[in-house]
Amino acid sequence: MSRQLLGMMLVLAVAPPAIPATVDSSPVNLISIALEKKSGDAAQTVDPGHVFDSGDAVRFRLKPSVDGFLYVLDLNTSGKYDVLFPRAETGNDNAIQQGHEYLVPATDGWFQIAGPAGREKVYFVLSPVALTLGQMQNRATNLPPQGTAPATMRPRCNDGIFKARGECVDSDAGPKTVTPGEALPRDLMKMNNGASRDLKFTKDAQGSTVTSSAPLAGPVVYEFLLAHN
Repeated sequence: MSRQLLGMMLVLAVAPPAIPATVDSSPVNLISIALEKKSGDAAQTVDPGHVFDSGDAVRFRLKPSVDGFLYVLDLNTSGKYDVLFPRAETGNDNAIQQGHEYLVPATDGWFQIAGPAGREKVYFVLSPVALTLGQMQNRATNLPPQGTAPATMRPRCNDGIFKARGECVDSDAGPKTVTPGEALPRDLMKMNNGASRDLKFTKDAQGSTVTSSAPLAGPVVYEFLLAHN
């Protein structure tokens, strides 16, 4: 055996093992949310924690970063539970595409703030596959009866924000993870798994962004607390 060939064999024998490719652990953007208030004939973007008055007309402007299916359900402070999206006027079409904008409750539609003061809960379900609409409409097993306000705290203005821009903002309102054990429709309780608890939220005066530690592989559930007097 030649010295040159022997040298090449020794180099190969002591070569360090290949380093595995680095796994990208960057957060995955799922959807951005802008909260809008009707002001005359115009839509005004407000802080996610904006404290509304009873009778205000409100909607969400959503821009997903993934393809999938969206379901939005409202539990107001009177204990009334409704499906906001999809609805009959949208043709029950709730497929969403990344980069497109969607209005909830419906195109050019609004829902009105009503009921006792508190933090109204709007549940968002984002899924890579379609779910049965009947699953979304089951009444939660532990919800208070209609006409009875859930035990929620009265909204409080953040004095610093109010002094800076004159807007009453409740710092505890806006998008949140669903608390384990929280009363939900039966099927939503099953969906509120570890993936939902891995969600992260960033907020500024123009809206919120929902991110996940992993790509969307199954349904995730989060809630948006709407504060109102």
